[in-house]
Amino acid sequence: MSYVIFSEVTISLDQLLSMLLSFAGIVALVFLALLFYRMAAALKKVKDMLDEMALPLTQTVNQLPEIVKKTDQSLADVNVITESAAKNIPDILDEVTNVTGSVGATVETVADTTTNIVGTVNKLFSLGKKNRDKKATSGINFAGIVSKFKRVIGIISFLRKFKRKRQKSKSEKSKNKS
Repeated sequence: MSYVIFSEVTISLDQLLSMLLSFAGIVALVFLALLFYRMAAALKKVKDMLDEMALPLTQTVNQLPEIVKKTDQSLADVNVITESAAKNIPDILDEVTNVTGSVGATVETVADTTTNIVGTVNKLFSLGKKNRDKKATSGINFAGIVSKFKRVIGIISFLRKFKRKRQKSKSEKSKNKS
């Protein structure tokens, strides 16, 4: 014999929403408990790390006043050196410029003299030639010497230009200060 039993279960909408809300509350409490557990573990790690770093941090903080004093002393020394350099460097540069000008004039004179000597020697050798096809040669390369002096003269002219620019900038600075 077979019996068919039909039973009806009726759940009201109010009861269904209450059950769903209760289930959501339980899930939220579980997530909140996990969150608190992880936060407690992270805070424990931070506390352990701070405990390890407490002594080195304390030592470092205790050394700071001494470091600041040494830094102040060093900065005062640097300030004195900078002020001294600011006073002395223009005078030194003026002297260097004067010396380079004197050297330049001397080198120009030597170069002119050498050029005259080379010209005279070349004329002497060229006058002594009997054949126009053959060149008279000497053991001294006078053209090379002249080219070297020309290079030196070029360097001296560069230094003179530098001196003029520097003097112009000095005069402009003095005008700006006035």
